[in-house]
Amino acid sequence: MIANQAKTFIGTSANAGVPFFAYVAPKAPHLPATPAPGDLHTYDGLKTRRPPSFNEKDVTDNLSWIRQLPRLSDAKKAKIENQHERRAESLQAVDDLVAGVVGTLKDKGVLSSTYIFFTSDNGWHEGEHRIQQGKWRPYEEDIHMPLVVRGPGVAAGSTTYKLVLNTDYLPTFTDLAGEQSPPYVDGRSLRPVLDGSVTSWRSAMLLEAAANYSQAYRGIRTVTTNTITRRKYVEYAGGARELYNLESDGYELTNSYDAAAPPTSLAVRLQALKVCATYTCRAAEDGS
Repeated sequence: MIANQAKTFIGTSANAGVPFFAYVAPKAPHLPATPAPGDLHTYDGLKTRRPPSFNEKDVTDNLSWIRQLPRLSDAKKAKIENQHERRAESLQAVDDLVAGVVGTLKDKGVLSSTYIFFTSDNGWHEGEHRIQQGKWRPYEEDIHMPLVVRGPGVAAGSTTYKLVLNTDYLPTFTDLAGEQSPPYVDGRSLRPVLDGSVTSWRSAMLLEAAANYSQAYRGIRTVTTNTITRRKYVEYAGGARELYNLESDGYELTNSYDAAAPPTSLAVRLQALKVCATYTCRAAEDGS
């Protein structure tokens, strides 16, 4: 239904010769992750990836609510695998949707002048750090999302490792459309990243969540530059703290926070990110 509505809208807009914007948001693979009838059993036996953080053995250095989690039983592991299989099967309809949208753009002769952004709103746990499922934590499994872009000026097959936030989408879309971004936006246009002309970019971003299956938190996640390393520092409402060196500990197995030697520079930058708005956010992300 969503695919048909999207294709109809695109076709009507292209026929009218007017610029258009379509925000197409399928539910899959959200639970209960029900596959289309024709996609049932297409991924029978599919296994989840099991990084070193899966069913983490030693959580003594972790937060209290993680330490309270028991190791995953065989039954819970089986449930994770079954759910993963259903999610993969449910995504086949999303593949069909994407193919239909791209096909309609091509058929209407507007593909070469259209930008396509493919992304998601959050990551998902599948047993990492003993967390059976969920999306509310500051761990990499939660905050990393796919972002694939094609369009005029975007080099085919190119990859960038710049930090991108969902607050960047509005200023990006208005910029690409030749319109002025509203003054209240916190993000920045991705145009220089997309066309390869970027000379400087944010070195840090804010992580935050209200209380939902864990204590509310705010954190900072950095990238490697000439002066800083890729790290993550998180402050929880209850006073707990986490610090990870993502260069040497990419799976966040060792919380290296030491109250006697707190990461002062990260804490200062985090404070700036907590209270920033509009252009001050861009300054805080850049470290200026």
